[in-house]
Amino acid sequence: MVAALSVFAVGDAAAHKLPSFPQVRLVQAEPNRSDPLVWRLSVQVLNPAGQQPVSGAKVKVRGLHAELGSALRTEGVRLAPGKDPGLFAGGMRFPGAGRWELTVEVVGRYVGDAHFTLEVEAPQLPQRTLQRDKPQFDIDPPTLRHLAMEWGHLAGFGLWLLATGVGLLNPTDRRPFVLVATWAGFVVEGATGLYKMEYSTPFAEGLQLFSLTRIPRVFFAREYVYTLVAKHVLMLSAVGVTLALTVHVWRTKSGNRVRMYRGLLAANLVIALAIAAAAAVLGLYHAIVLHFL
Repeated sequence: MVAALSVFAVGDAAAHKLPSFPQVRLVQAEPNRSDPLVWRLSVQVLNPAGQQPVSGAKVKVRGLHAELGSALRTEGVRLAPGKDPGLFAGGMRFPGAGRWELTVEVVGRYVGDAHFTLEVEAPQLPQRTLQRDKPQFDIDPPTLRHLAMEWGHLAGFGLWLLATGVGLLNPTDRRPFVLVATWAGFVVEGATGLYKMEYSTPFAEGLQLFSLTRIPRVFFAREYVYTLVAKHVLMLSAVGVTLALTVHVWRTKSGNRVRMYRGLLAANLVIALAIAAAAAVLGLYHAIVLHFL
């Protein structure tokens, strides 16, 4: 079984290649006999022509689950230089079984990345614990947290739209509810959005709020990040409009200056629709980026 898994993994990089990228080969991939989730990886880095080994480069490998995407990933592992020039090796632990998409990043005289697919099998369980008649679902705290953040982000956006709709339909009453619900939606959107930006992006390494300039070297990654920035700018605009709405409600009595109240709510509605459009574009770019990984 070990030999079969190793032969499956070894080979040239799949996915895209550029003339300036170094050529990377996965020359060895073997699971640990006592722990099938731990693998020993060895790669060979050659110049773009594939003729000379590249030494002195920094080589790092990351894994992304093929089915779960960014919901299940590995930490970046630095591969150490081997005895022969151009060879780099190291160990990697996978958090679970399945098909994994490996990204090997090379930084040195030549800069680029390569992608491989690896099948990781689950450890053998005692026969009495297997239930072949029932599907097995891995529900653990990280999975529940991820689902809560994903659905919470949608719930926050829905609460914002609900409050805006209530305010537009009845501009004289329920103004405190509109404000409280809108700000609550923003808080939920912000907390879950920062989580999604780091753990639900299509990149091996998540994005962070103040490091969006570090765009991964993947096709359409730049377009994805630019759309994400535009979505953040729209969200900040909505916060500004809601702040003006809060001051307006605080200084006026219920039923007064209805036109201005409706105008601010209409502006929030337009921004919300623009954010929804940006989210749809992000979903498209998400699928495109995963295609090139």
